[in-house]
Amino acid sequence: MAITFTGLILGAIACDRKQKESNLRRLCREVQSLNIDLECQVQERTAQLQEQMQQLQQLNQLKDDFLSTVSHELRTPITNMKMAIRMLQIATSSERRDRYLLILQQECDREATLINDLLDLQRLEVGAESIAWETVQLQEWLPPIVEIFQERAIARQQTLKLEIDPGLNFLTFDPAKLKRIVTELLNNACKYTPVAGIITVEVRAIASLAEPNASNRVQLVVTNSGREIPATELTRIFEKFYRVPKSDPTGQGGTRLGLAIVQKLVEQLGGQIRASSQTEQITFTVEFPSLASAK
Repeated sequence: MAITFTGLILGAIACDRKQKESNLRRLCREVQSLNIDLECQVQERTAQLQEQMQQLQQLNQLKDDFLSTVSHELRTPITNMKMAIRMLQIATSSERRDRYLLILQQECDREATLINDLLDLQRLEVGAESIAWETVQLQEWLPPIVEIFQERAIARQQTLKLEIDPGLNFLTFDPAKLKRIVTELLNNACKYTPVAGIITVEVRAIASLAEPNASNRVQLVVTNSGREIPATELTRIFEKFYRVPKSDPTGQGGTRLGLAIVQKLVEQLGGQIRASSQTEQITFTVEFPSLASAK
């Protein structure tokens, strides 16, 4: 009887020991699993921090590049103005004085335009610009804006054409913003279109794939003849201060902010803009949701 009792005690002790060993092994496995999970989380978080650090470094580099470019662009007209002033002081004839006064005026205008464009772009980027919707008769509203560029085109022996879809009459949009979009695109087209080149402005209604029988999109298309832009450059054409290499052989210059402003304005109006280029032709296509009025 005593042996049997002792055997029971020893068996219980052995069973308890096995249970404790089993629990210990289970705890070890859980600890190992937690360690692996923790290592994975640490690695994932480290990768996220490294990516964020790279993004911050890129943003910092972009900021430095932007400030450097802005400083250069602002200094250039000032340098030219200083030189024109010095030459005015020693000019010995009215013809020379008139010439330097013209340079001074042009550089003052260039500086003012650059500052205004920078301020406009900054307001657009922070979303400080409100939208003033109006219903306007397109057939009457658009031609005078395009007409402003006719004299400039004629002086450069360019042909400027306007085509408006007859089905588009009254549209609702922000006239000031759309005028700025049209003006910047036409200014860009006139600048880079060669002598005897053609500039075309088209406004048309188009259908979407979802509703093929409904004209629920409006396109503004500005096309000009000129040097083809490589596909690799088209992806950067809307960047601030970017200019396609060798695209300005006449050296007309500019703030190089016009297309960046256009893109921001288009986005603010709920639209999209894209640039395409083929043999001796460049096209900017702006597409808006249909804002046609029932008037």
